[in-house]
Amino acid sequence: MAAEAQGSSQSGPSPRADASQPGSPGDKPAGPGVAAAASRVGSSGDPAASKPPAAPALSRQESVKNVAFKIASEPLQDPDPSVWGVLTAINTKARERKQGLNMYLNANVHYIGRLVKDVLFRIDSGMVSGEHCRIFKEGTSRVVLKDTSSNGTFVNWTKLGKNSAEVEIHHGDIISFVGAPHSDHAFAFVFREVVKSTPATDDKVTKRKANELAPQKKRLKGIGLGAPEGPISLDDFRSLQRSNTELREQLEKQVLTIDALNNENRASAEHHEKEIKVLKESISNSYLQQMKDLKDMLNGKQNELVELSKLSAEQKQVIEDLNARLRASVQSCREADEIMKSQKASIVELKSRLEEERDLRREEREKATADLKEAVQRAHSEAQAELKRWSDAALRREKEQQEVLDKLQELEKERCALLENMRCKLEDARHNLVISENKVRQLEAQIHEEQQVSAKGRNKVEELEQELRRLTKDLENEKAAREEACARVSTLELEISAAIRDLDYERRRLKAARERIMLR
Repeated sequence: MAAEAQGSSQSGPSPRADASQPGSPGDKPAGPGVAAAASRVGSSGDPAASKPPAAPALSRQESVKNVAFKIASEPLQDPDPSVWGVLTAINTKARERKQGLNMYLNANVHYIGRLVKDVLFRIDSGMVSGEHCRIFKEGTSRVVLKDTSSNGTFVNWTKLGKNSAEVEIHHGDIISFVGAPHSDHAFAFVFREVVKSTPATDDKVTKRKANELAPQKKRLKGIGLGAPEGPISLDDFRSLQRSNTELREQLEKQVLTIDALNNENRASAEHHEKEIKVLKESISNSYLQQMKDLKDMLNGKQNELVELSKLSAEQKQVIEDLNARLRASVQSCREADEIMKSQKASIVELKSRLEEERDLRREEREKATADLKEAVQRAHSEAQAELKRWSDAALRREKEQQEVLDKLQELEKERCALLENMRCKLEDARHNLVISENKVRQLEAQIHEEQQVSAKGRNKVEELEQELRRLTKDLENEKAAREEACARVSTLELEISAAIRDLDYERRRLKAARERIMLR
């Protein structure tokens, strides 16, 4: 009975001692092998075997193992009868999924990836393949995983590829996608197998629990000298005391580890809060600065708009002034048309007078001698040709001036070019007037020659001389009329030059205003 109590005392605390160290190296986290090893250690009768090794510093890999072990050891809360397994997220990336922490396996084959049909098994990440892997069940208890991705799948830090063989997974195995389970960009899950209970297995479990509790009852009854089972040995009592001390030390170490982890968590949370506060302040400052810059820009745009409105008003005033000057120039052109019409009337009158003079000369030449008649006829023909040329030139000049006036009325935008053409045509008219004056001088010379010829026949030419004097008087009158016309032409040229100067001045003003507008 003492040996039985000793075995029961050693088998009771040892599994708890092994369960308090889930991350020991060499064991698979949260797998059935861990529980088997714990039971073997608890069943051994050597007290030194139950002594735990020194707890090493927790690394990222060990922390992942601890989390997986804790989650795998927790019972499932009333799963669906059709569910035979669950994949539970154990790192930050996996817990951030919109679908939740758990993937419930209830079909024979499940595909996990970025583009799978079942949304529950979808992982939204560019590093995850469309169909990353598949998990399927063979028979009643064997669960197999096959990788079909380009980045690989990790099972307990063992990487699987497309060409890798199928791997059987067990309760507590860690499955991660994209990277190793402790990597920052990996999606890590722990596999939890759902064991279906039957009435037979339930009876076996209750019987096993009853058998385990019976020695404990016997041991409780056997404490003391008067117990029916007999006294407890001192070795059993010492072994129990040692195991209790070791368990207390382990509990203290675990409490210290938990406190350290809580302090680290608190410090990291404070650090994150400070960083969030600094980020909020920087973002708010940048936002306020941007708002201030936008307000300054808006004020500048409004000032520019006011200046542009003022400038447009000034431009409208300038355009109105230019329109007034243009109307004045059009009025001056109309006055020039009236002057040209009066000149045309005077020219017609001169033509009629010249025709009368021609008739008189023709009658007198018929009465003169043959030589004088030939000379007078020659002079008359030359004068007629000259008058015809002069009349043609006057008509041509009249047509050109009329065309210029029509162009000025039709095309106001091309007034500068048309004024230049008018000036050129006026110069041509002046040149024609000079030519006509030269021809008049030639006619006077011819008349003088005729007077010399007529001096030889004084008796016959006295009347012709009188007629010639009268003709000279008419020519002088015509010359005076031409001089008056030249004076009028010169006044017109002065007015046109003044209008051109005004137009040039307005053009320069418009050009300067356009440059100011472009500069602004």
